[in-house]
Amino acid sequence: MWYENEGRNTDVVLSTKVIINRNIKGFPFPPKMSDADRENVMGMARQAAGSMGLNFVRTDELDDNAKKDLYDQFFSGYAFLNSNAKTGYLLGKTEGLGVIINSTDHLSIISMVPGNDAALAYKRADDLAAKFEQCMDIAFSDRFGFLTSQIKTVGTGVQIMATLALPGIEKTQGAVQVLGQRAEKYDWQMIPMTRPDGIRENGIYILSNLATLGLTEQELIDRAAKVIDDIIKLEDSCRKNICTKKKAVIEDQYYRAYAVLKYCRRIEVPEVLTLVNWLRLGQKYIDTSDADIDFKTINKLTQKVRRNYDDYARKGARKRDASAERAALVRDIMRGGDRT
Repeated sequence: MWYENEGRNTDVVLSTKVIINRNIKGFPFPPKMSDADRENVMGMARQAAGSMGLNFVRTDELDDNAKKDLYDQFFSGYAFLNSNAKTGYLLGKTEGLGVIINSTDHLSIISMVPGNDAALAYKRADDLAAKFEQCMDIAFSDRFGFLTSQIKTVGTGVQIMATLALPGIEKTQGAVQVLGQRAEKYDWQMIPMTRPDGIRENGIYILSNLATLGLTEQELIDRAAKVIDDIIKLEDSCRKNICTKKKAVIEDQYYRAYAVLKYCRRIEVPEVLTLVNWLRLGQKYIDTSDADIDFKTINKLTQKVRRNYDDYARKGARKRDASAERAALVRDIMRGGDRT
């Protein structure tokens, strides 16, 4: 998976996602489209993709394995993959790069990279967007810029989202509120990550831009870099402060978490994420010589457990079966395996 590759500041920034939204002139936005319009848009996207080395797939023709792969790679949600709407994907050889057809906009070009690198994620998406703009009549206004279905993306049509692991800030009184206020000054928002089933992912937050109108793409990227750098510094400072002042407590929690994750036989998602928070919090600032784990493994564990298609697809299964399978996945990751 793309998120298992090396990235910058992956101890804090799990991943960076850039979405460039584009719409074809002459068609309503997807929420107002007829089935015929949807079919026409998919046909035009498929024709354009032929010259770009992208493969076209219809969502309603995907088998379970293909849906699992797309979901586990963070391309879209479970409900979108399993709906009867006329939607599709364009996928190439580059991991973490693809196009969703007929979601909120006609074309949503998605680029995801591990760690903190909004510039790289944007460049990959923009290069692909430029190819579509050359061969399709894209909806554009000289006054407003690119036209999209959501007012917050009108202008550049760009959304930037960073997934952040912030156990230090979350455990420091008042730090989350301070950070949220800092982000708002740059027209960004930071919200806790919540799973579709309503479970909050402890210590994980999403940082995203609130608007694009009146800003250039470079200004958005520069603001992303500034805000994320501030968050990284604050999180690192909080982790160091907590581990210094409460060293014995953190070491105890760290090794308890390590042991449970390494040997568990049944475990639920919230518990995994809570335990991973202790590993992430103490990894740099306590003695971890007795634990055979690094940030790459911690991140892999975080991503695979919080984004697991099987958790939704097997809702009819007995709960203990899902817990046991999840525990087996966790144990395999902890010992350096590559189970999917």
